[in-house]
Parts: sequence; structure tokens; C-alpha cells
Amino acid sequence: MPSLPSRHPGVRPSPLRWVGLLGLAVLAGAGPLSEAAPARVRVKTSAPAPLEASAPAPGPLREEALKLLAQPTVAGAAWRRLGPEVVPVLAALTEDPSVPDAQRMRAVAALAQVESPEAGQTLQALMEDPRKPADVRTRAAAALGQCLGFEAVKALSAQLEDRDVRIREAVAQALGRLGGQRVRETLEERLPLEDVPQVREALQQGLTLAEP
Repeated sequence: MPSLPSRHPGVRPSPLRWVGLLGLAVLAGAGPLSEAAPARVRVKTSAPAPLEASAPAPGPLREEALKLLAQPTVAGAAWRRLGPEVVPVLAALTEDPSVPDAQRMRAVAALAQVESPEAGQTLQALMEDPRKPADVRTRAAAALGQCLGFEAVKALSAQLEDRDVRIREAVAQALGRLGGQRVRETLEERLPLEDVPQVREALQQGLTLAEP
């Protein structure tokens, strides 16, 4: 058998020899190219930062509001100092079952002390929502008149037709405290349409209060 020619400089290896060398490299542990792809994906992805790191802590304002609500009387300046940010806090406290009833009612009244358009809007929403507790709605009616003055007449008058007797009674009283010719006309128009004695009495009282 003739012997294979010896390797000399300048002689290129045959293609078969390259194939053999590549196979040896794979067997030596280089591994196929497809095994390296997952490693590149893992390098490019990183765990997201926790959301808690950037979320503001809502506790201090709520705690400060609760301290004020624990007092029987609080000056309006104390609520104004907390600013508009306290409005949603007070609204949430009115429905918090862990808060004593007296403090929940004070939270409704306190909304009238906050100098913010959102305070009046919140009180009106509380008064008009039939899903809210009756004590919250009646207190909201009184606070709305205190908060908006004559601007509350339209919203209050609409609730004279509310299905809840307690709401109609509270609204009649709130309107009477506002007084004025417009209020008198509203109460006079509603009086013959009301058939519940306690509401009729509230309407009469409202007319008395509205006397010039």
C-alpha cells in the first residue's frame, strides 16, 4: 500500500481533515452553538426592581387625621393645614369599620373644613350615593351646605325626592339653614308633595329658618 504523503509547508489540509478537527473540538467540550443561546438570554434579562421601593407611604397623613378626629372639637385651621391631600383620607375613614362611629361622623364634617374643590365634590357624592350608610349621607348633607353655601342649593334640592326618609329630612333642615328666597320657594313647592309627617315637619322648620 503506498504511504500517505507527509505534511510540508505550503500544503493545505484536505477538507476531510478540517471536519475531523471540528469533531474533536466538539468532543473536547466546546458544545454545539445552540447550547450557548440560553446563556445569552439570561445575561440580557434582569430582575425588576420591587414596586414597594418607589411607592409612597400613606400612613402618616391617615394617622394625623385620626388624632384630630379623636378630639371632640377641632379648629378648621387644623384641617386646612393638612391640605387637599387629606380629602381622600377622610372619605375613606367615613366607611372604615375599624373607626368608631363618632369619628366617622367627624370625618364627614371635617371635609367641609378643607379648602379644596374636591371636598365639596366628595360630600355631594357621599350624600347622593344610596349605597352609603344613612348616617354618613345625612351628615354629608349638612356639611355640604356648610362647605358650599348657596352653591349647594341645587344639589340639596334634588335630594328632597330621595327614597330614604332620613335623607329628605336632613336635606330640608340643611336647606333651611341656608335660607334665602330660592330656598323658601323650593321648600314650599315640596311641602304639599310630602306625605311623611317627620319630613313635613322638617320642611316647616326649614321654612321657619329661611325667614328673612
